[in-house]
Amino acid sequence: MQDQSPAQPRTSRRRLAVGAIVTCAGLCIAAGLLLGAGRGQPAQPAQSGSGGTAGKDGAAKDASSQTPPTADQGKPLSPEEIDLAVVKVTSFDVTTSATGELEARKQIDIRNQLEQPTTIVEIIKEGVQVKAGEVLVRLNSDNIQTQVDEDSLRVESARAEVVVAENNYSIQVNQNASDNRKAALEVEIAELDLRKWQEGEVTSKRQTLQLALEKATRELERLKEKYDRSVELEKRGFLARDELKRDEVAYLEAEAALRTARLNITVYDNFEYVKDEKVKKSAVDQARAELSKVAQKADSELAKADADRKNKREQLRLREQKLDKLKEQLELSTLRAPSDGLVVYATSVNRDRWGNNSEGSLDVGRQVTRNQQLIILPDTTEMVASVRVHESMTGRMKPGQPATIKVDALGGRSIPGAVESIGVIAESGGWRDPNLREYTVKVRLETSAAEVQLKPSMRAEAQILLDKVERALTVPIQAVFSEGLVRYVLVPDKNNRFRRVPVRVGRRSDRFAEVTIGVSQGDRVLIREPAAGEVIEQPWEKAELAAVGLVLLPDGRVMPAGGPPGSGGRPGGGGGRPAGAAPVGMPPSGSGGPTTAAPAPSGTPAAAPGAGRPTAAAPAPGAAPAIPAIPAAPAGPPAGGPAAAVPADRTQPSPGK
Repeated sequence: MQDQSPAQPRTSRRRLAVGAIVTCAGLCIAAGLLLGAGRGQPAQPAQSGSGGTAGKDGAAKDASSQTPPTADQGKPLSPEEIDLAVVKVTSFDVTTSATGELEARKQIDIRNQLEQPTTIVEIIKEGVQVKAGEVLVRLNSDNIQTQVDEDSLRVESARAEVVVAENNYSIQVNQNASDNRKAALEVEIAELDLRKWQEGEVTSKRQTLQLALEKATRELERLKEKYDRSVELEKRGFLARDELKRDEVAYLEAEAALRTARLNITVYDNFEYVKDEKVKKSAVDQARAELSKVAQKADSELAKADADRKNKREQLRLREQKLDKLKEQLELSTLRAPSDGLVVYATSVNRDRWGNNSEGSLDVGRQVTRNQQLIILPDTTEMVASVRVHESMTGRMKPGQPATIKVDALGGRSIPGAVESIGVIAESGGWRDPNLREYTVKVRLETSAAEVQLKPSMRAEAQILLDKVERALTVPIQAVFSEGLVRYVLVPDKNNRFRRVPVRVGRRSDRFAEVTIGVSQGDRVLIREPAAGEVIEQPWEKAELAAVGLVLLPDGRVMPAGGPPGSGGRPGGGGGRPAGAAPVGMPPSGSGGPTTAAPAPSGTPAAAPGAGRPTAAAPAPGAAPAIPAIPAAPAGPPAGGPAAAVPADRTQPSPGK
């Protein structure tokens, strides 16, 4: 141990020397970086972080990247110059950020179409790529197969019954035709018999009766003449008395025969003719009635046969329809992929906000019901990012706006895209923030998902380009401070103190703000919060306020030119809190939207990062009423108008966080 003691001081000196060398090297590297920044190297965009501090640091780096003027570019910058930025003419993009997840632009839902509950007997593995026609799920179809077999027999029986009914109908048609012909023949016979009686028998009968009448009349005339001669001869004695009596009897008989002949004609005309006419006509009427009866009966029997035939046909149709439906159900028990896609179980998608699924996993043996969603087939060749954007920003969006999407699974790789659609109805923030209103915006990815292996539900962050400011006078966003209605910057003097200069702020992004009035190109402005005593305490200059469209009242209040007297801000004081890095109208992280807060007193620092959603607070004594944030800054505010309000929390993250 004593031999090694002289080496201990040498070792300590070596360590001190190495430490000094490392320290010098670090200082040289830092000086070189600062010198490169002073020579106007382009500022790198700040990385989006989850908290307000990251946004603050990124914005500070962007501001420090602007060239702070020095007397000698080869000399290192002083600490005061590091906190300054140069007002210069540049171009920048106005963007908003929104987070969400990837979705397939087109996807197909595979559902259970079986009417009765069943169980899964086979299912494809989740996460595999399938081609059109591949089997995804097989469901238990034993009961359906049994019903198909039974109904097939019933269909065959129904077809046989239809054949019998068709034959019965044909037989009935023929029988009806035969009965109708027979009844029509009876009618013709009765009509012919009537005509025969009218045109033949009646004439013949009347001729016979008329002939008998004429014969009786002539016989009476002959016998009368004979009787008269017999009476004359009997008087003369030439004829016996008995002979006379016989002639008299013959005469009397002839008279009786004449009366009988006349009576026969009367009886025939008044009774026999009428009776025979009614009998003959009645026979015709009965034959015609029988014909109508036969026709009606034939129609009834035919309708009955036709109804039976239609009934059998309908029964067959219903049985065939039921059989076809059962066969369709049997086919639906095997679910196939209608197109190419990625297999995703529905139980993996239908989860609550905490990632739980009360339905359990989708596996063999699980019972499923009608129309239950089983599998989702997203077409991963075309993907969109579904992000939620605050309602204050959707008015500035339209389909076709360019965007950049960063996917966490790809290590932050940026993918170009464009806004495809904007939701119609705003969605609430739920019980966590019921006042929050956001719209779902679909951003189409212009890169094929197959090239970068994208999948649904991957977390994504979209940067949507809202506007582009070209060749405008620009300062870092954290260089803009506010006091009431006045927006101002802090310009250094020769004594390293800062003077408040009112400015009119135009369009802005989360990093830069356009200044239209108040400063000139090459001016230097402070990009941090001023320390105590650094700001020169002096009232506002009326000319400077008038240049930005404000008026200083006699009581020290500031109001817009031509505005109501009660709208002025509080009197002047020390440096106000710096403007935030978020664009106009953009809510801070975790907030439900733009809120109104009272202006802070002079020198009051900004709210700490992560303080939660800001709320409206009562103004301090003597303070002016709070001014709400303007949803969107115009491209160029009119001369004499009020300055655009800038959010007052410099630690806010990028829009849409």
